[in-house]
This record gives sequence, structure tokens and C-alpha cells, in this order.
Amino acid sequence: MNPRTERGRRTRTALLQAAREAFEQRGFDDCRMNDIADAAGVSHGTVYTYFESKEEILGQVIDELLVELQDDLRTSAKDPMARIAEANQRYLQAYRDNHRLLQVIEQAAVTSPELGARLDEFRRRYHLRVTAALRRLQEQGRVSADLPADVTATALCAMVEGFSRYWQRPVTDDINRTLTSLWVNALGLGPVA
Repeated sequence: MNPRTERGRRTRTALLQAAREAFEQRGFDDCRMNDIADAAGVSHGTVYTYFESKEEILGQVIDELLVELQDDLRTSAKDPMARIAEANQRYLQAYRDNHRLLQVIEQAAVTSPELGARLDEFRRRYHLRVTAALRRLQEQGRVSADLPADVTATALCAMVEGFSRYWQRPVTDDINRTLTSLWVNALGLGPVA
């Protein structure tokens, strides 16, 4: 439900923030609507005024997260090597900032595949953007035309995502340089011809 009053919008926003915190603390399976109500400091019925189920409220939390991630992952560098370095750094930070919620989404996707599909669609769009960037670099002769751009983009993006998921130690500049070097070397990215 989209509230019509300012007070209703504030309540809905507070519920979404409380839901995110409750999901991050308890996980999807163990989180109940009562937990969300308690975290927001409202009655149990208030949650149901705005959301029919915890799947619906998590879906809204996911949609907000994906908007944040889209903004977080925008790069400004023009040089392809600098752009790769910036994109990797931004991705590592965004994953670090949101790792618990991303884990909750993966957990929820087991029983509610439509929730996981939202994250999958975000990944698909991101990979399409990287694929398009690689094709432009191939047209410029800076990346080998022998590399299928879609496969290459998916593999390199998956490398950074997988690394982000499994690396439990602090993320340093050396790590970003290593990941960027792996991208540049895999692409055979050369200077402007």
C-alpha cells in the first residue's frame, strides 16, 4: 500500500528500515512480522496495514537496495582501466556495506524464487552494461575480438562478486589492484591505438 498522508509515508519508511534491520539480524526464515513491528516500535497490525506478508516487505526492501546499488555502482572515470578499477572498488564497498542483506535475499530465494529473481535481474542488467562496454572496447581494438563479450563480462563480474562473498578480511587497495589487474590481463586491454 502506498500511503496518501505524510504520516503514513513516514510510517511505511520506518517499517522498511526496521524490516531491513530485522532481516539482517534474524535472517529471512527466522524473522516474523512481529519482529518487524517490534523493531519499528509499532503494533503488529500496523505492519499489516502496509504489507500483506514478510515476502512483500522484503521485496520492497530489495527494491530499495537495488536502487542504492545502482547509484553506488555508477562510475565516472573515462579511461577503461581507471573505470574498471573504480567499478571494482565500488562493488567491493557496496557488497561489504550490504553483505548481510544480500545473504538474506539468497536465503529467501530458496522458498520465494521471485525475491531472488529481483537480484538476478539486477545482475543481468549490470552484466549487459559491462558487455556493451566490452563490445565498444573491441570495436576500438583495445580488447581482443576473440573474447565473446557476454561470456567475458559475466565471468569477470562473477569473479568480483564471488570474491566479495568469500573474502572475510579487510578490503585494501592491494586487493582492488589485484582484481583490476586480473580484469585487464584477462581482457588483454591495451592502450589507445
